[in-house]
Amino acid sequence: MARRGVDFVPWWVSSFSARDPTPHPETFVHPDADCARPRWPGLDHDFHRALLEEGATPDGIALRRRAEARFMYAEGKPFLLGPPQMIRREYAELLKRVTRTYHRAIESIVRASYTDERVRTALSTPPRLQADLDADVDPANGRVHICRLDVMPDPEGGFWILETNANCPGGFVFSGICNRAWREFMEAHGYEMPPPLRHEEKGFMAKWFLEVLREETGTVPGFLALIREEGGNRLELGDFAKHVRWEGPECEEIDPREIEFTGDGVPQARGRDVTHAYLKLGMQVFLRIREEVEPFVQAVRRRALFVQNGQRGRWVGDDKLCLAIISDPAFAYLFDPEDWDLLQKHVPWSRNARLLDPEWLELVRRERERYVLKRGLDTRGQGVVVGRGVDEEAWEVAVDVAAKEGWLVQEFHPTTWVERDFDQPDLQRHDIALGAINGELTTLFMRSSGELRVNMALTGRMHPVFLQQ
Repeated sequence: MARRGVDFVPWWVSSFSARDPTPHPETFVHPDADCARPRWPGLDHDFHRALLEEGATPDGIALRRRAEARFMYAEGKPFLLGPPQMIRREYAELLKRVTRTYHRAIESIVRASYTDERVRTALSTPPRLQADLDADVDPANGRVHICRLDVMPDPEGGFWILETNANCPGGFVFSGICNRAWREFMEAHGYEMPPPLRHEEKGFMAKWFLEVLREETGTVPGFLALIREEGGNRLELGDFAKHVRWEGPECEEIDPREIEFTGDGVPQARGRDVTHAYLKLGMQVFLRIREEVEPFVQAVRRRALFVQNGQRGRWVGDDKLCLAIISDPAFAYLFDPEDWDLLQKHVPWSRNARLLDPEWLELVRRERERYVLKRGLDTRGQGVVVGRGVDEEAWEVAVDVAAKEGWLVQEFHPTTWVERDFDQPDLQRHDIALGAINGELTTLFMRSSGELRVNMALTGRMHPVFLQQ
């Protein structure tokens, strides 16, 4: 990577032949690493080396300390940050195209879930939720305004979409703030950086959310509720509230059990009208308190209370079993043929374990190192069993539960490795998160972890990611 005014080959120049646009695997050996582990060819390693060097300077150390102190994942748990990365320009258009295509596919599944019994059977809707979905017939509740694709890089240079978060992906707020800080730092030290994605814009999430309110409801209210469980996950809400107030509306955190709605008029909470809300409520939390939030559910279902992704868009779009539909040729009729063909290159073999024939289920049971099991609506690393990470007895039990409850069974793919931190040579597995607003790629970050389940709620770190364009 070259500084401005220094006579080096520019960092954006491709390091492989223009006649062969397919990146080849690279193996990066850290000086202190015990062994070689594959690095993703889609990353700009010159940028990474330069950033590690600048991050070790006094200014870099000061920035890192400010960043670590800036965010908290939960009470007493810092939001750990790792060294930023850069994705090479050869991947930019493909990542944008796959994001748009996958978003269209998810919305197609959401629409089909109204009436297509095969789709409804393939999903993992909990019995407690089925009545709510049956009653939710307004097509406007099937939009997926915001979602995150969790992508696993492949050592050969490709990538696999492992699941979708269409519920409340909080990393959108933090990633843009972190990217902007590192961009300003690197530019101040003489490095040219690529154009930013939209998440680097100050107050991006609030601006986007208010745009959606205007488009979907025709108005932006003077008051916006931030709905979350009292004492529960509020990861991005502090920053989000501040950014909303920059734009004008007041906002306040409210537990969904406080919403009052009789079926007529306007929903209320704490003596004031609540017509628009940002919903920060995990699916398992919702299922736990479902019996206590009937007025809230009714208000959203009838669109007296707007929340991002509605109800069906959230409950179906967040279901990991959507991958089982996208990867199964039996459901190709749901999608545009070109979309389906593209997604087969990036969605691993995935099925509903309950619907596997006995031979396939026995194969999954016998060859645990080839498969992963995932409960459809779990989040934050819960309900995931990686076959090669457990013993045979635990896998047997997990397969029985998956077949009974209809979990996702998915082909395991190896991933690539990055440095977990500036000051420690340890390499960790990583994924890449693609954040989409109405199907457009607006957000990029990476998560690394020492575990087979790469997740911030466990031991993971977030790495800011830039995209050459």
